[in-house]
Amino acid sequence: MPSLSESLERVMTIQGARAAALIDIATGMIVQSAGQPAGDFPAAAASLAGEAQTVCDVLGRGQEDGGLEEISLITASRLQVSAVAGPRSGDGVLLFVDLDRARANMALALRRIGELAPQVLA
Repeated sequence: MPSLSESLERVMTIQGARAAALIDIATGMIVQSAGQPAGDFPAAAASLAGEAQTVCDVLGRGQEDGGLEEISLITASRLQVSAVAGPRSGDGVLLFVDLDRARANMALALRRIGELAPQVLA
């Protein structure tokens, strides 16, 4: 079983990755991180967790279908993806990945993050 830091290092191999983190959805705290996060990373983590909680409250927690899987934010220079890494939507952690939009292939990055998210806590 790989450690959390090994799992995040695997995420950091995605082309264009700047930083990756595991964020506790319930508290907004950063569990583990890798790379070079930009800006106020703890505040961004708390905001992402709050957004995930809101979406889960609206959709209903524990939904087998239609639950939260991913939150994406696209700016002129960044692609930020947060994928649920816990066993159920709204529980566990978010896998947050910050990518350089000029260097990342958005479709491939989203696919790879979707593949890696369930494995982070396995």
